Order: sequence, then structure tokens, then C-alpha cells
Amino acid sequence: MKLHTHHITSIMAAMLLMASCDIPPQKEPQLHVKHNYIVLLDLSDRLVVQKNQPQRDKQLIHHIYDEFEEKVKNSLYIKSRDELKIVVAPQKGTNLRTDVFEDRLYINMDDIQMINRKRGEAQRKSDFMANLDSLYREAMYSQTPEDYHGADIWKYFYEDLKVDYSRDTLVENYLFIITDGYPIVGKNQVKLMLVKEQFPDLHIVLLEASPRDKDMEWDRVMTVWENWFNEIQIQEYTLIKRGAISKEMEQIESIIKGTRS
Repeated sequence: MKLHTHHITSIMAAMLLMASCDIPPQKEPQLHVKHNYIVLLDLSDRLVVQKNQPQRDKQLIHHIYDEFEEKVKNSLYIKSRDELKIVVAPQKGTNLRTDVFEDRLYINMDDIQMINRKRGEAQRKSDFMANLDSLYREAMYSQTPEDYHGADIWKYFYEDLKVDYSRDTLVENYLFIITDGYPIVGKNQVKLMLVKEQFPDLHIVLLEASPRDKDMEWDRVMTVWENWFNEIQIQEYTLIKRGAISKEMEQIESIIKGTRS
């Protein structure tokens, strides 16, 4: 018995329909969280006033780098969109090649070829730390505190943070400020001016704060920071007093590991 053509066509159509039902829908590639770590350096007279300050700074930065590296590994290298950058707070009276060092101390995993992400890991870290050493050598141009001008942290917030802050999809922004805690350049140490930009979801970590131990200086200076952060709508901030370096590292690790991986 012969099958009619329209019967054959119907059977084939049914078979194709059944086959298409078995094809699972394509999954969209999962976007990994981007971790953007900004380290803002105060390279004022604190480098020579505080004992072993350059070494302490570099230890903290080294620890932040290790945490950054761990995030990259957790994203299996190829899926990482993470960034780490060292920036220097504006400061008058210095011939420091700030732009050169900031270029050398910037890692963006998106800019690194896939084949070199894991293979170049050791060399990348070695180069980073060597450039960090060079930065601090150049920054310490005198052993006399009076030869240094204050670091203008407010100016960085006003002019440059908007460039370093990432508004990418699914991102964690962290700003680590390594400073003695005095945010204002000049005699008026009472209040910081507002800034125009908004930085939602930015977590600020103030490290190595060491106001003078007199007249409740710590409370007064930290109140200046807290009031300002609240006024510019920073939701998350942590103020860490200069102390045992191991404890500061533990706090950094705890803060970073509390974010999405």
C-alpha cells in the first residue's frame, strides 16, 4: 500500500517537531562579579614621620594584591573581569612621576590575553611589586617632614574617583585609602566639602589612620570622615587605626571575603 505524499509530509513534520522539543535551550554565559580594587596613597610627610611607614604600606598593598589574585583564580582566569589600580593623592611640591607609576601599577584582566592570564601570573606580580618599590623610593625625596606638602584626598574624590570607579554590570567597587587620617590640606580641619558625583555601592576602607594622641584627636578626625562619608552617601566604610600590621591584614581579608566571589 502506498502512502500519499501529504501523509509522508505530515509524518516528517511531526518527527521534526518532536526532535526540536528534545533540544535544550542554549544557556546564556554566566557573568562573573567584577572586583574593582582602588588603592589611594597618601605620600606626604607620613612616610618619614611614622616609623617603617613605607614598609607597612607595601605590606598592606601586597596583601590586597594577594586577595585580588585569589578573586582572579576563583573566576578561573578566563572569566575574570577584575581590576587593581594604585593611585596617588594629589600633592603639591613633588616631582613624582605620578602618571607613569599609575600606568605601571594598574592591572585590568580584560586587557590581558587569555593565554597569558595564568601563564603570566608570576611575572605580572613581580613587575607590580618592583614598580611599587620604585614608587616609594621616589616618593621619599627628603627625610625632613617640612619638605612635604599634604596629600589632597578630597581633590581625588572631586576630580579623579569618577574615572577609577567602575559602573560596569555586576561590580564590587572598593577604595582603600592608606593615610595618616588627616583628609584636609590647610588650617581648616573641621569639614570636607561635598563632591558632585555619586558612588553607589562603593566600600571605602581607611587604613593606617594615626591621628596624634592628644585632645581626643582620633575621635575628632574620625568624626570628620564619618560626617563626610554620610553626606556624600557612602553606605559602607571602615576606619582602621594604625596598629599591628597582621590585624589590619586580617580586617582587609575579612572585608574582601565578605563580598560576592
